[in-house]
Amino acid sequence: MIRIYDSGYRGECKSEIAEQIDCMGWLEKHHPDRWPLIWHTPNEAKAKPQYMAIRRKMGVKPGIPDIVDFGEIRGLFELKRRDKTKSKVSSDQLAVLNAADATGAFVAIVYGYEQFLLAYSDYLAIVSSTSAR
Repeated sequence: MIRIYDSGYRGECKSEIAEQIDCMGWLEKHHPDRWPLIWHTPNEAKAKPQYMAIRRKMGVKPGIPDIVDFGEIRGLFELKRRDKTKSKVSSDQLAVLNAADATGAFVAIVYGYEQFLLAYSDYLAIVSSTSAR
């Protein structure tokens, strides 16, 4: 199941890049124990076709989620702008999220920093309940 975290907010909001920086800064500060296994894979580069072909051969794929936690249970978080109408989830992103979900990963689409905090809290609750068994 792809979990959707959307506050319903519509209006002016930060860019996705600014939201990404806020989320990663929060993770680094508040979860230093998990930080070594959390990353962002930049795959939205624009470059000459020759370089993009090399990137594809190196394994860069469209649709990889913005934040990955490779802990006990994998957490994949596709981050979008706070206002859902200002961002679109691509078919490539949905394909990756559905494939990860099929393997038992925690999968979420989050609209903005505040919603990421809620999603990550839910993720940690599942990790905690699984490791407590």
